[in-house]
Amino acid sequence: MVYPVVESAVDVAYWLFDKASDTRSDLDDYKMQQMLFLAQLLFAKTYNQEMLFPSLFICDENGFFEPNIQKILAQGRPFMPRARFNTKVSEFLDEIWGKYAVMSSREIKSFILNSSVYAELATPGKKRLVDFRDLANLVHRLGSIAAEQKDVEKRKVLLSQNGPVMVSKWSPRKVSKGDM
Repeated sequence: MVYPVVESAVDVAYWLFDKASDTRSDLDDYKMQQMLFLAQLLFAKTYNQEMLFPSLFICDENGFFEPNIQKILAQGRPFMPRARFNTKVSEFLDEIWGKYAVMSSREIKSFILNSSVYAELATPGKKRLVDFRDLANLVHRLGSIAAEQKDVEKRKVLLSQNGPVMVSKWSPRKVSKGDM
């Protein structure tokens, strides 16, 4: 039997909310749920199928969510003391934060929905309960979550007079001597 490193998914969720508050970053409930899922998945991958926290995730057309966390947050965020973890967990969560917190909710949704893990677990038009054993076996078999971040570089979505637009760094085109 696998015993989790952290006692509750609530502790990890609150760690994410506290980190967002400390760094003055945006973290809505949806993005937090996806980061929670990625933390569980990547912890199992990194630490030889160890469980970060006890939970069951539900996979649906929007990605993954932990139903107990969703229920708790439905009425707003209740007060909880700051979560404290050992060094292994803190450093791991800092890595997750550094990699995925820069993504917008829209980008993280695209990342999740285009991943091989989602492709394996999603059933069109239905919700699916995903337990940890399924997740650990899947990550062991696939080796990665493979929607690698080549498409999800740092991009911003801004509003123009015509609606939302993707903004990227400007780079001038190369001019050859024949074009001059």
